[in-house]
Amino acid sequence: MMLAAGADADDIARELLRRTESPISAIKAISDSTGLGLADAKSVVHRNLAPETREAAENLWADLLDARDPGET
Repeated sequence: MMLAAGADADDIARELLRRTESPISAIKAISDSTGLGLADAKSVVHRNLAPETREAAENLWADLLDARDPGET
């Protein structure tokens, strides 16, 4: 409905983040509603998080990437 009203992905992300405490749910909803891939939807959601939440999410993501098996790509 928001897309039909002219909202872009950032507008939708901000609204979703006001309504849910789960950035993961917001990423999935952005991907489903806009056709963006999950990586692009993640970028949209992360740039619309509160600064301290965004920093924590980015640190967690970096830690997860660092912890994965070195043989994985």
